[in-house]
Amino acid sequence: MRKTIIYISLILSLTSHAQQLYVSGDAILYVSPGANIGVTGDLENDGTILNTGTISLFGNWAVNNIFNGNEGELVFLGGQDQMVSISTPLLINSLELNQSGEVSFDMDELTVIDDIRFTNGVIKTGANTRFVLESDVNVIGGSVASYFQGKLTYKGSGIRKFPMGYEGVYAPITMLEVFGADPELTVFFKTPNDEQPIPDDELLGVSGKGVWEVELTGGTMNGTPVQIDFSGEDLENFDIVNNIRHRVNSPVIAVSDAPGGTYSSLGVESLLNTDSLTRGSIISEIDLEPQAAQSAYLAIGLAPRIDPNGLVYIPEIFSPVATDPDNRTFRIFGERILRENFSLQIFNRFGSLVYSTESFDEANQVGWDGINQRTGSEEPSGLFYYQVVLTRINGNIEEYTGPFYLQR
Repeated sequence: MRKTIIYISLILSLTSHAQQLYVSGDAILYVSPGANIGVTGDLENDGTILNTGTISLFGNWAVNNIFNGNEGELVFLGGQDQMVSISTPLLINSLELNQSGEVSFDMDELTVIDDIRFTNGVIKTGANTRFVLESDVNVIGGSVASYFQGKLTYKGSGIRKFPMGYEGVYAPITMLEVFGADPELTVFFKTPNDEQPIPDDELLGVSGKGVWEVELTGGTMNGTPVQIDFSGEDLENFDIVNNIRHRVNSPVIAVSDAPGGTYSSLGVESLLNTDSLTRGSIISEIDLEPQAAQSAYLAIGLAPRIDPNGLVYIPEIFSPVATDPDNRTFRIFGERILRENFSLQIFNRFGSLVYSTESFDEANQVGWDGINQRTGSEEPSGLFYYQVVLTRINGNIEEYTGPFYLQR
């Protein structure tokens, strides 16, 4: 039996809205370089399609046999949701999404080798679909109107942008320095987080509005800074879990080994395009270090902002009978302070030493309770004076002196 071969070597459009294209089992459809075939209805392929030009699809696409698209372009232009069902792994050179609905891929595996463009519309994949971007793929676009919903795998080294989203929420994540031996990262985003995240003792809280899952599904890699774009948060009314004495808050990237696990801070190297309350773009201070076959879960956290040189906070008043237990002793607060080479001395208004310690942990966590360390008696209300000598983690020695008030 002779096969039917259809050559498309010019710009061709099938203009009837109901027009469907069927490639039978004994037919070959060849789209040559520079040619554009537009299918306004559904495309069903039981034969062979060789695409070195452009195929524009407005309807559903069923691939039941051979599709060779490693040189051509595939464009989705439908005015409503489109479905792509494929029985074998699919290779596409260039893919563009520019339609007003969703394109759902029901398949085992699809690989893009050159570029993928998010202009309008949403790509959705099933839980078992492997959607792969090869190492040289250029990811173009991405917005609240056009994103990827599902698990997206990106191979190779360099900057790796994942234009993720979920049910109308755009939440892109970028790995800024991916290097290693054949690294392969898979990312999934969901909102909200189905489980309640738990902040560690250095975070004020962790948002449950969204969670990014990052998995090293192939090869090995070094750590990489992470950039996350967030929106729709309400950090002004954030649920504060830990009571940490601080002056200024900052959104940070937080990481855990489970969606509802304990999250620690990756810090914030920079915070861009932000109002610091509802939206912004965070670049982590600490690298994310994915481990093979283990998922890391990222979320937006809230933490005290720490000056790169460190901060010192010394109260101006305390009362042993204060309602808040945190205000019942005189304590020293600060960041980036060594536990060694520290001293705190407190003097009364006559210049007599009433308290001293060389332990930063004691000065920070216990403090002076108003009892004369030498006599064991209570000091009366009034002015006292402190002298603090501390050593920063960079080795710098700093001295602080000043008055404070004891209120009985």
